[in-house]
Amino acid sequence: MKELGQGFPPYDIYAMGDGSKGMGKRGDGRMGQYVQNKHFSEYIDQFRIWDPLSAAERELLLSHTRFMRYVKGTTVHHGALGSVGTMHVKSGCLRVYIFSEDGRELTMYFIRPGDISVLAATSFMERTDTVYIDAHEDTEVFFSDTRIVRRILSGNLRAQCNVYELAVRHLSEMVLKFQHMMFLSADRRLAQFLIDESLTGGTDEICLTHEQIARYLGTAREVISRMIKDFSQEGIVQTARGRIRILNRQALHQRVGG
Repeated sequence: MKELGQGFPPYDIYAMGDGSKGMGKRGDGRMGQYVQNKHFSEYIDQFRIWDPLSAAERELLLSHTRFMRYVKGTTVHHGALGSVGTMHVKSGCLRVYIFSEDGRELTMYFIRPGDISVLAATSFMERTDTVYIDAHEDTEVFFSDTRIVRRILSGNLRAQCNVYELAVRHLSEMVLKFQHMMFLSADRRLAQFLIDESLTGGTDEICLTHEQIARYLGTAREVISRMIKDFSQEGIVQTARGRIRILNRQALHQRVGG
């Protein structure tokens, strides 16, 4: 971690699915498809949360932000959520999840393009058990030093309000997820998940395996496979390898409604 007052080095860093990392100096051509560097100064305006920053605060944030690329399936972080940097997702998607005592995964929320993971910069999640963040897709992320973000927020009330509003939205997603776990049957949770993924992607086709869906919903793959087979036999969805196409959206909504 860089000391306060120092910027990040002029390198692009990327992570591979096997956990290895590569580094290439800007413009030296050693990074293959990763040659093109991204400067946060060119993208910060896409993250409206930082609109209230003064010129000096903006420059401080830019000088303590680095760019990283992650291959789908890479573990971006594991540990306390308060220890991860403030992540601005430019493209792709990150999944934040936890493990239960019996080893099941439960997705807490997704961080999608244009979104920011700000819980680390607030006091909400300073003391948490281990959380995991994976690249749900090939993902490009700008990481800002959370200590610098906290310093900026302490002196800018408008930006602080923006950050806390976003943090509350992420917390609300987590609360809703746990409510579904406790009070909705597995088939209703699956129906809601398919609806949400379809709306997010803007398509009736959902490119996920049964195993991935099971991890996201915190249940067993066999349970998901059985329910998807039932949905398919009822004409609600059509399945192919690694893909699910919604055929009857109204029927899914009826399932969710019980």
